[in-house]
Amino acid sequence: MGLTIHYTITARRAFTDFEARRLVSTAANAVHALTQKRGHGTLVARGQVDPDAFPFWAVQSRRVDGQTSLLEIPPLRGHAFTLDPGGECESAIFGLCKYPASLTYENYPPVRTRLHRWRLHGCCKTQYSDILGWDHFHACHELVISAALVWKRLGCDLKLIDEGRYWPGRSKTRLRQNLADYNHLVAGLGGALKDAAEERGESVESPIFAHPRFEHLEAEARR
Repeated sequence: MGLTIHYTITARRAFTDFEARRLVSTAANAVHALTQKRGHGTLVARGQVDPDAFPFWAVQSRRVDGQTSLLEIPPLRGHAFTLDPGGECESAIFGLCKYPASLTYENYPPVRTRLHRWRLHGCCKTQYSDILGWDHFHACHELVISAALVWKRLGCDLKLIDEGRYWPGRSKTRLRQNLADYNHLVAGLGGALKDAAEERGESVESPIFAHPRFEHLEAEARR
């Protein structure tokens, strides 16, 4: 749980593996230039995607008994890089993956994935970078948005959902309000779970507990 940026990158045409790798490299260089210009964030890794670990694509399918489920489709291959926006912020993975046109699962008829073009769906939780202050949070959030928009400039389709509602429009006022709402929500829920766990002699971990205003946020949430 936490304020998150979601993005889906899709190539507009068929690519060879070489073309996909070259486009990902171009995007990585553009994002690296952003971090250098702003003095914020770091590219910590780039290279091939491990098909057994990341990233899956969810496809809906109906089993032979009539029940419908979401299946996780692993990529055949892919290329990606990882952006570390800053302290206390989740890392963001960008790139392109090639998925199979169809798969066969037990108790399912052959599944047509309809994933013909290279693509990647990712997300980045930025909320807890606010532990280091608003300016730091805004810089991290803005960097992830800008890194995602690089793909649009490079000719890919981009679906971008910002739970902070900072984009589109880049309204700091709207982002501040939504950050405050999320902080209150998570602090209130986290505090309640923490108290219940302590009564049972157990413990609960959450990044929100490290927020310098956690007790204040929790009290406001309960009111």
